[in-house]
Amino acid sequence: MAIEFYKEFGPLGYLSTYSNHHFYKDGIFWRTSEHYYQAQKFEDKAIQELIINAPTPKIASEIGRNRKYKIRDNWDEIKQNVMFDAVLFKFKSNPDILKKLLETGDEEIVEATVKENYWGCGPLKDGQNNYGKILVKVRNVLREQETENE
Repeated sequence: MAIEFYKEFGPLGYLSTYSNHHFYKDGIFWRTSEHYYQAQKFEDKAIQELIINAPTPKIASEIGRNRKYKIRDNWDEIKQNVMFDAVLFKFKSNPDILKKLLETGDEEIVEATVKENYWGCGPLKDGQNNYGKILVKVRNVLREQETENE
């Protein structure tokens, strides 16, 4: 049976990009994986700084979705890899939620969004669920690394 979550609240909220789990990557403190993901859309350091310093993931997302800022040309080609990195670093840096993620076993993970068909399953449950697939891929990589370290 698939594990379905939506938003950063409740017992499965740790799976969300908005969850309050920080990490360091490339010498930068990232408040959430959403902050990291949104900042990577831009090559302009000033816009990245706005996102890094955004007090909430919602504000980071709003800045990242603001079309008055020019998104990098190759964004569509790299955005899944960027999200993978964000999720990987988030879980590697937070052992409490890493344990929870590994405890999901081999279950499919679905971001049960109400309007997002690319990252989630969408309102009709026919979306691509790319974020859920990335969570599963990260879980598999981290499980493999944990086994190697035993």
